[in-house]
Amino acid sequence: MDSRSSGYGEKGGTTQTTRNTEPAVAGGASESLNVPLEKKQFGIITIVSLAFVICNSWAGISGSLQLALLAGGPVTLLYGILISTLVYICIALSLAELTSVYPTAGGQYHFASILAPKSINRGVSYVCGLVSLLSWIAIGSSVTMIPAQQIPALITAHSDTYSQDSWHVFLIYEGVALVVLLFNLFALKRNPWVHEIGFGLTIALFVISFIAILARSNPKAPNSQVWTAWSNYTGWSDGVCFILGLSTSCFMFIGLDAAMHLAEECTDAARTVPKAVISAIIIGFCTAFPYTIAVLYGITDLDSILSSAGYIPFETTRQSLRSLSFATVLSCGGVVMAFFALNAVQETASRLTWSFARDNGLVFSSHLERIHPRWRVPVWSLFATWGILAICGCIFLGSSTAFNALVNSAVVLQQLSFLIPIALLLYRKRDPKFLPSTRAFVLPRGIGFLVNILAVVFTSVTTVFFSFPLTVPTTASTMNYTSAIIGVALALGVLNWIVHARKHYQGPHLELDGRVVGAEFQVGP
Repeated sequence: MDSRSSGYGEKGGTTQTTRNTEPAVAGGASESLNVPLEKKQFGIITIVSLAFVICNSWAGISGSLQLALLAGGPVTLLYGILISTLVYICIALSLAELTSVYPTAGGQYHFASILAPKSINRGVSYVCGLVSLLSWIAIGSSVTMIPAQQIPALITAHSDTYSQDSWHVFLIYEGVALVVLLFNLFALKRNPWVHEIGFGLTIALFVISFIAILARSNPKAPNSQVWTAWSNYTGWSDGVCFILGLSTSCFMFIGLDAAMHLAEECTDAARTVPKAVISAIIIGFCTAFPYTIAVLYGITDLDSILSSAGYIPFETTRQSLRSLSFATVLSCGGVVMAFFALNAVQETASRLTWSFARDNGLVFSSHLERIHPRWRVPVWSLFATWGILAICGCIFLGSSTAFNALVNSAVVLQQLSFLIPIALLLYRKRDPKFLPSTRAFVLPRGIGFLVNILAVVFTSVTTVFFSFPLTVPTTASTMNYTSAIIGVALALGVLNWIVHARKHYQGPHLELDGRVVGAEFQVGP
């Protein structure tokens, strides 16, 4: 038997990636045994808090409101939330089932390796892992940019002499990313309750914002503007316009898989993580939908929002509250909230990077998989995640259009990472060899097929349409460069494959309940 093992210090953790000579059937694991960290510190409350702090659905709607108003108006915004929630519940249920059997930090790419045909599972899992990792880089860039744009917007609103420059945003962006990195390195491991504080702040800000908007927005917009108003500024047909506008409601569930990548630090992960994934959707809908209704009743001049050259979330809050002072207070709370979100994003992205490196999928894997002997965190994976985020900030300094393309690609990349394992699960016809009946989270067979099919159909459609430009005819500044971003990502992935992964990456090898499952020990052909 050949094995790669990691011990604290030089390699990190008590991780062991096992290779055996006989295949083993994937069983219903109650917990992952590939745990490199000193202890499992996340209970159900903490991991649910982390999952929702990243999604932060009601705030996500506020941040991308303008796109939906351009592509369908309030109709797309409100009914899009209902549609997207239904679909993302299907995605969450599908992932929850897989996680209850294979609760590992790799998440989607581990599932893909186990479910794909043996002849191609190494390549499929590599692509899925790469896409998943890049989606988290895009998410991290998006979250880091929130305070970087919000702070100058607040200064501009209160100063007649301040003139915002892109380098101001750049410096704040880099400063925020660095502060959160330092916290992840030195403090987070000792203070996991930080996620619970972030969750409490998020819910408190939602309640305050919701009540304040309803109380202060007088006169309110008419019912017809909120529930039936349709506007198409895209140049596309109404059907395409509506689909494009769904990206706003999909964005409110960005980071859905966060809890999965922290599975190896959760107590009773096979039960805890599925609950966290599903809870993020439920809490997201219960906050985003009423908040959106309140905002739409509070905005009486939609055209001013659509034509605003300022920071849209702040302009929306100011108009809804009819007060610059109130908007400033809530926006300051939003800046603080962004730090909690980015903290969770960096933690999640670093664990995914560490997992991919543990499976030898990345160049410099021997460094990226190391766990610091004292801090008990994957130091080099954290540095790598931060370094890439810092480079993305440099992209903004050179071209805000290119940076926005990276941020806009987050939804598409993440949906692709969901699509691959769920489609493979359907390919396997939900075979009990891959979804044993003893698993902790079980959907009835008929319902399971239904939610898997809905998830695959929706993500197959939206990953194509979300790559379309928002408006036609298009210009260089209005073009959607998502496909270009994915092309560059694939080129980097091919380069990494040629230089390193082609020889060293064999797919994950997971030891669950004493049985080995993975690329070489797959059940069936």
